Formats: sequence, structure tokens, C-alpha cells
Amino acid sequence: MPRSTDEITVTRTSAPHRSLRETTHAYLAVRPALISAHEHTGVELVYHRDDAQHTYRQSVPDLMALLGVLGRGLLPEPPGAVGALVLPMPYYRRFKPEGTPVDPSTCGRIIRDRNRELLDACARFRDDNPPSAGLPMPALMADPFRDATDFASDYADRLEEVFALKWHPPATERPVSAYVERGYLDLAADLGVPTVMHCSPEGQLGDLAEISADAIPAAVAAGARISVAHLGFNNPALPRILNTPGVYTDLGPWEAVCEGTVGDPGPLDSDARLARLITACGTRLMVSLDSPWHLQHRDDGRVLGADTVPALRRILGSLELSGTDRHALLAGNVLPYLFGTS
Repeated sequence: MPRSTDEITVTRTSAPHRSLRETTHAYLAVRPALISAHEHTGVELVYHRDDAQHTYRQSVPDLMALLGVLGRGLLPEPPGAVGALVLPMPYYRRFKPEGTPVDPSTCGRIIRDRNRELLDACARFRDDNPPSAGLPMPALMADPFRDATDFASDYADRLEEVFALKWHPPATERPVSAYVERGYLDLAADLGVPTVMHCSPEGQLGDLAEISADAIPAAVAAGARISVAHLGFNNPALPRILNTPGVYTDLGPWEAVCEGTVGDPGPLDSDARLARLITACGTRLMVSLDSPWHLQHRDDGRVLGADTVPALRRILGSLELSGTDRHALLAGNVLPYLFGTS
């Protein structure tokens, strides 16, 4: 069957750097959609607190197929489009000898290689599949050891394919302020793309307090959109922070990002707390299924993290408790974050 005109236009990558994003937005905005905000692909050796390790593996085709299965199986109406903001696996601290600092040249090489691999993988998927198979939207991992203008020059031929930037302070062992000082918020604003900021547990490098103090005022000044990813849900300052223009956060899997770090308060209390958060900050919350990460198995067969299916079911249940429209959270809130639409 021949592709429709809108399916053909989404595959374009040779126009000025806004064109691919504009056509992707047009495809997602006119159909019932499931859009997952922050997904990882690539290969990484991951260590655990008990010193066990496993190799994480996730490809772009497998990711898009998995999200399609989740959408068709769990949503009241099968989504007409499935999209994912896709990030490369970060440079983890345990990728180097224990106790030694991150080497800037090694870090830069890994970031550059992984960014290129992700751009290539998403481009191949667009070339090989119609948009109805899923829309992967690649993000670049920022390098806090380099100025943003120099960093961008590495991808001068590919900037039309970039949908976001990603900061990961604990992985690179650099503070949030280093990314700001290197000009990455200005770069994001110039490209018209948002920034995903990994949020660490309280008291660690890159936690919500550091993001709030060092990144959010600078983002407002630059006119940049940001998302606080993962671990800010238990901070009482979160509703106030999310009232800042252009600031969003991802939601889910709830057990993994919240209860896995602070202890399980029980499903009823947890769902009520989630419902209150949705009521207070609904327009600033986005769904991040994080499905490949939390469905990965350790090498000994044990499951890492939370199962995405029950986590998504609990999010949907909390939406009902809060009286929030499902589609607004599952797709609508992601569109202004990704594309700057009102």
C-alpha cells in the first residue's frame, strides 16, 4: 500500500532544522496519540547497589514496537500515533575505575559516538517505516566539558533531526551550573527544542534544589523549555516549581520514580498522592513510560525496576481519581513541551 502524503513528509530530513519537527508535530497533533517523553536506547553496562551488573540493550525498532503494544493494550482507544522522545544511554560513573574522576576526553568521545548512533538509528527507522509504525524523536546528550556552540558544530549536518537536549549531571560528575555556563540553554532556545534534566535524589549532584536554583531562572531568561526527569515527585516544592512558565516534569512509572526511592506507602495512599499531584500540576506533567529501562532483566533473570504495565494502569487510575482527561496527559501535555505550541 503506498504511503500517504503526510507519512512521506515526516520522513524528510534535508530541509532546514525546523521542518522535520514541524511535520512530526503535525502528524501527532491531529490523531489520538500516545507520546512517551523520555526513553533510552543503546547498549550500556549497568551496575546495581548489590554490585550485580547486566548489559542494557534497547533498539529503536524494539522501543517503538513495545510502545505500540502498550498503547493498544492499555488505552481505552488504540492510539492513532505513537511517539517517543528517544535519548542515548548516558555515560555512567561506574563505566570508569572506581573513585576516579570522569575524564573529559573519554566522556566527550562516548557522548559524541552515542549521539551519532542515535541520530542514525532514528533516521534508519524513518526511512524504513511509515509514521504509523511510530515516531522516534532523537535527543542529544549535552557535554558539560565543552561550550554549546562547539558541541553543536559536531552535528551541524544533523541539527534538523534533533528534538531535545539531555543533561545528566551525575553521569558526567558536573553540576547543573556547568551546563548553564557552557550555553546549553541558549543553544536549546536557538534550536527551538526543550531540555531534559536528569533529577537525582535529594542531596545528590543534580537534585531538584540544584535544578531549581541554577537552571530554572536561567531557562526562563533564555526562553527555554525544560523537563525535570525522574526524582522530584516527593519534594514539596515541586508544585511551585512547575508553575514556572516552560517547566514540565515526567510522570512514571510511578513505583520506580517515587516509591522505589522512598519506600512504598501502600497503593491507596500512593494513588491518592499521585491524584493530588495531577490535580495541582496536570498541565505540566507528561507520561514517561521508561519502558525499556524498567522492563530490562538482570543477567541472572531478575527484573530491574518496576513493570511498566501496572505502573501505567495506576497512572490511568489516578487520572480518574483526579478527574483529568486521559488524552491531555498521555499526549496533549507533551506537544507544547516538545514543540512550544500553546
